Amino acid sequence: MELQAWLAEAEHNDAFFKQITDKNELREKLRLYASADSEAIWKKTLQKIDGGAKLIDLYPEKKTIKMPVGKIAAAAVAILFISFGGWYFSTQYTTSQTAKTDKTDSGAQYRILPGGNKATLTLADGSTIILNAVQNGNLADQGHMLITKTDGRLIYNRKQDADGSANSTDLYNTVTTPRGGEYKITLPDGSKVWLNAASSLRFPIAFAGNERIVELTGEAYFEVNPQIQPGSKQQKGQVAKTPFIVKINTPAGNKNEVEVLGTHFNVMAYTEEGAIRTTLVEGKVKVTSGNNFQTISPGEQAKLRSGNISVQNVDAEDVIGWTNGFIPVGGHDLEYTMRQIARWYDVNIEYQGKKPDIVFEGKLPRAGSIEDIIKLLNLNNIKARVNEKARTIIVTS
Repeated sequence: MELQAWLAEAEHNDAFFKQITDKNELREKLRLYASADSEAIWKKTLQKIDGGAKLIDLYPEKKTIKMPVGKIAAAAVAILFISFGGWYFSTQYTTSQTAKTDKTDSGAQYRILPGGNKATLTLADGSTIILNAVQNGNLADQGHMLITKTDGRLIYNRKQDADGSANSTDLYNTVTTPRGGEYKITLPDGSKVWLNAASSLRFPIAFAGNERIVELTGEAYFEVNPQIQPGSKQQKGQVAKTPFIVKINTPAGNKNEVEVLGTHFNVMAYTEEGAIRTTLVEGKVKVTSGNNFQTISPGEQAKLRSGNISVQNVDAEDVIGWTNGFIPVGGHDLEYTMRQIARWYDVNIEYQGKKPDIVFEGKLPRAGSIEDIIKLLNLNNIKARVNEKARTIIVTS
């Protein structure tokens, strides 16, 4: 059912699926794969790395294995998916330059690690809970809501014996992530939020009335749960839905908002980005700044800068790639990519000489080590090295 739904979402999904399951194409892929002399390729690779290297055979002589015809398609599918996965990490690689790392100290205290599930929960009374330092289970009672931690997600559920005597709408919680942290939250209305690094989300522990309002600093991806307005009556086959409003906190204090009725969207509002970007994946949203507003459709991004709103088409799946384990890079300049890396690995970026006019076109895995990230940058002609002691990536022209 999930596959059929995905195929129906877009024509290119269906076209891609047909391509990777075409028997003739799979047979050709398998023929090319079988005809390759892997041992010769391996030796050639070693000689490129070090022309004087001594080659040692680690495997016995290659034997020919006849594969039953019935297994050809399955093997080819596996090969194709492996190739496709490799493409994600190596698209547009044009050089084999080896990454350089400044090892000023080999101690573990300077080791730079990728980010993870790290966040702080601030309760209505001002007390705090370090979420990555506590075990799964019930964390607190707030009004008639029970707060639970489950495998990197914070969940708000109404207590079964709650009588509603406490006014939960006056109680606010805040989840804050550091640089190198992320966290998932299931809000009291069932909406899901992915909070990116160096971000915060403030929300009431219970939504009531004709609108649901949360406050965001940084970046978050929302999957809003549609909700019928209390006391609304059905008219002409439709019912009034409770708007979900994201108020965006900025140093300038402008009244920037994203209003939705039930949709999937991403909001990036980091100060250092110079603009607030709202990207729509599904549904419809209205972006507002003062008296200006724009309504956008799926695949569009509203960029808000100095009170002005512009709309452009983007690859929405790339924008929300951070929720699926990748650092978004596609279609953006190098400085954008480096800021994403800096927030996730909690490092500084230093440019020596002229900033390279290069766009990274592949994929950067958020689970990769800092050494892996440097190698991938270098393979894209981006000369970079890391000083672990100073927690700094140095990019040279």
